[in-house]
Amino acid sequence: MDLFTLAAVNLVIGFFCASYFGIDYRRNPKRHYLLDFSLAGAILFLQSLIQMLRSHFDFPYFLGPATVNTLTLLFHFFVLSALYRLFELPFRRFYLLAPILLSYFVLLLPLFQQEQLHRFMLGFSMITLINSICLVMLYRVKNDKFAGVITFFKFVMIFNICQTVLRSGLFVTGKYGYTMAEPNQLIHQFGWFNLTIHAALVLTGGLIILARQRQMALEARAETDPLTGLLNRFSMQERLNAELNRAVRSSQPLTIMIFDIDHFKSVNDKFGHQIGDQVIRAVAEVTQATVRNYDLAFRIGGEEFLLCLPGVDQDMAKAKAELLRQQIEQRAILTDQPVTVSIGFVVATKAQSLDELIKQADDALYQAKRNGRNQVQSTHVRQEQTASVDSVVLG
Repeated sequence: MDLFTLAAVNLVIGFFCASYFGIDYRRNPKRHYLLDFSLAGAILFLQSLIQMLRSHFDFPYFLGPATVNTLTLLFHFFVLSALYRLFELPFRRFYLLAPILLSYFVLLLPLFQQEQLHRFMLGFSMITLINSICLVMLYRVKNDKFAGVITFFKFVMIFNICQTVLRSGLFVTGKYGYTMAEPNQLIHQFGWFNLTIHAALVLTGGLIILARQRQMALEARAETDPLTGLLNRFSMQERLNAELNRAVRSSQPLTIMIFDIDHFKSVNDKFGHQIGDQVIRAVAEVTQATVRNYDLAFRIGGEEFLLCLPGVDQDMAKAKAELLRQQIEQRAILTDQPVTVSIGFVVATKAQSLDELIKQADDALYQAKRNGRNQVQSTHVRQEQTASVDSVVLG
């Protein structure tokens, strides 16, 4: 392909990048990485447009090589910035953006205007630096949800670093007559071809990110109770088994806690299902505010909830259950009658099946109800394979 055709292809890629990610950013303004991808596309579009016009018109130097080279650096910068924002990593953009903008004025110096080698080597070194920073970040970041994206962009950055180093070597050796007499035009065309490949890969990577995020949103919607925002029964078995296996491997206790709203049928009968839903939402809000961010909270029935508390032993579980019971009672969810909960829990201190633990927690819950509700009961699992039901708190 000639330079005009390559520039035209880059123009289309840049336009699609800028418009597609820009539109998506307007729909999701909290996803700032979309803005960076859109800016990268806009810069690629502008750079390609200038290059196409230069094929037919004479441009002054400050609008030609100086501007095109700086725009190329800005394109790589915004791709780097997008990935940092995607993984929510701290990134002091000014410390890299300032040298890129400064390079434009450096390129205006006579030394760089008169010698193409100096311009190329400045651009090559800065592109390699930006891509290397990105590659190091990708190797350090730990994000299972975007594992495929990380692998893809590792390949993109390694490819771009390798082709940039190769072009640098060809240019230098050609300049001094070791490879070919006049390699500049060939390397220039090769550079635009590689920019086209890199831009296409970046666009593909951005689309992969959007597809992955939409997939995760669908998965979250499938696993989330729409009324309360808590987890639902869909993934409960898998998640609880994973926590139970982790507790066994690390020899740490694990608490399974089940509770439900006392006399909830009378709430529905007296106030209607809309008020009943508000009561369920309020109990869920108190629960989310009380548990830790790595605890698992499920709504498993109409007014029934289950908590999984890793690393929580018998004494801690008693305290947490009582705190939750008190917080819900003190919330004053309804003005005409108190809203209380009955809680049952079991602490696993040895290898047990999940079904056994849930049954024992459920048995403790029904013991709390038989004893008058608004209280906490526990099933304490002993090492000698016996279990006892203890009354912890009476309301």
